[in-house]
Amino acid sequence: MNRLFLCAIALVLIATPNLSAQTVRFDTNVGTFDMLLNPTGNPFLQGHVDNLLAYVEAGRYNTTVINRAATNFVLQMGGFQAPFLSLPGNFNAFPAVASFDPVVVDEDGDGQVDFDLGGLSNTRKTVSLALSGSPTNPNSGTSSFFINLSDDNDFLDASGFVPFAEIVNMATIDLITSLPQQNLDPNGGNLAAINIPVLEDNHLVIIERAFVVPTPQAMVQANLVPGNTVGPTLPSAAVLSVPEPSTVLLAAGALVFLALRKRGQFA
Repeated sequence: MNRLFLCAIALVLIATPNLSAQTVRFDTNVGTFDMLLNPTGNPFLQGHVDNLLAYVEAGRYNTTVINRAATNFVLQMGGFQAPFLSLPGNFNAFPAVASFDPVVVDEDGDGQVDFDLGGLSNTRKTVSLALSGSPTNPNSGTSSFFINLSDDNDFLDASGFVPFAEIVNMATIDLITSLPQQNLDPNGGNLAAINIPVLEDNHLVIIERAFVVPTPQAMVQANLVPGNTVGPTLPSAAVLSVPEPSTVLLAAGALVFLALRKRGQFA
């Protein structure tokens, strides 16, 4: 096959966008962790993906508290803002994160999720939305989510908790769960308030920002824009769409095509 034709094919392949699952990065004052959304490609989880990305894009996870570190059970976050650095005297001091409409997974109202979980279960490193109600309402999930710390949490599958993501590396999560904890509800009625992880001097563990990790194509494209640089830190703006192929690569492909056509090797 003609060498120029092979070059044209290579350029097209390079310019093809990556359709892999999106990754959201959470920067905390303890460390960073990455969340891979819908790792099994289950189309029924798109509502959960869109929900989490909406909060990320709106910046609503920025400066929020990681409020629950139940040992060998879950690490919960995303439900409350953290306008202060240290533990308050009352849990009600935490303002709630402004919520969008809840994710609907039970259209017929029978208390059960309407679709198959597609191979995911509430096991260690998977992520589900926190729910409210007793019994739990499967349609009550909004901003608050939890990371499963144990493989024994699969019993949550039958209670409407839909795992929709997984943590790529649990090192930061395990570090947070190893911290001392404080209880702002001695009566134990509010589960969100009884296992609050804290740092020295009762400083809170805070999500500083959350953002979609750019794909390699988006990083390349950013470098091709005049005056744009990609430094050691990633941009905070959420990238919600598949990046377009680089204009430079497309232009190069067009030049190869014209050369082939001029030589009579391409109709």
